[in-house]
Amino acid sequence: MRPTGPLLLITVLQGVSGGLVLSVAALWWLMPADRWLLPMGLWGAFVIASVGGVASLFHMHKPKAGRFILRRLKTSWLSREALTTGIYVPVLAILVIVPHLLLVAPFWYGIGSVIASGLALIAMYVTAMLYATIPAMRSWHTPLTVVSMMWVGLVAGTALTEARIAIAIGGHPGGPLHLALLGGTVILAGIKWLQYRYFSEARQAIHASTGTGMPAAPYRLIDSGTTKLPYRTQTQVWPSLEPGRRAVLYMVMGLSLILVPFVLEVLPMGPRAIEWASAAGIMVCGAFIERWIFFADVTHSSKIWFGDELQRPSSVSSNRVSPDFARRLKQVGMHRHDGL
Repeated sequence: MRPTGPLLLITVLQGVSGGLVLSVAALWWLMPADRWLLPMGLWGAFVIASVGGVASLFHMHKPKAGRFILRRLKTSWLSREALTTGIYVPVLAILVIVPHLLLVAPFWYGIGSVIASGLALIAMYVTAMLYATIPAMRSWHTPLTVVSMMWVGLVAGTALTEARIAIAIGGHPGGPLHLALLGGTVILAGIKWLQYRYFSEARQAIHASTGTGMPAAPYRLIDSGTTKLPYRTQTQVWPSLEPGRRAVLYMVMGLSLILVPFVLEVLPMGPRAIEWASAAGIMVCGAFIERWIFFADVTHSSKIWFGDELQRPSSVSSNRVSPDFARRLKQVGMHRHDGL
């Protein structure tokens, strides 16, 4: 699938904003001494979520049709995504702006961060389900897609919160949130390895000799191809990545999203504030690389109908003539000879 800029901004920034809000809420309960950082963290989450929301407007194929997006809440995860994200961002704005204007105690920021965390988790889950529930996208049709998308956002958002603490205090943030981030990064490495394996299996599962790999179910053709440009030019089908390029991309993702931030967060190699800010920035960049690969390396079931498919010998047929067919052909020849 073609990884467009707006699509990357929507999915990545929504997750990072959710992770930032959730880690800010954790500050309230786990690190009371750092509660004074709550307002800045919520403001950052609101700005990040707003940028993603604006980017979604540029992702729409027909902006005028946007007013109909909530009409299929019963069946469409896209409609549910618009609703949940549309609720999350305005509520977050209220929770950030109103306490600031009324000059209320940070206690209200803590309550607001808990409310926003719940809305953020719901929005992140619905967005991930939008991709995990597409049977034709064999690489995505697994609960692992939901786990991966949500976990990347949570870890990256927590890294931003820890960087904010390190910059504010000019040193190592420490505390349970720090340990949670390190553990979350290790878990993220395992999740991405499992997803890499699943993507590889999806590429091998779809072949003309074995079928589309889709589960048995009734499907209907939404567009016969007569109302648009050829389907091969649409964004759902993207040329497969070359093996060498794929290996380089996955290596860069692993370094930027996991390894380099983990090393900077663990080993004291310089001023802690600089290390944590660098770790958070690199991890967010890694999140964008991860999401680019997520879209560009997906395997669509329709690839079996295109000529650039990898040529492999069929497991159900051979060039050898069937004995039964040869016997029947011989009988037909004998009957024709008798008739002459």
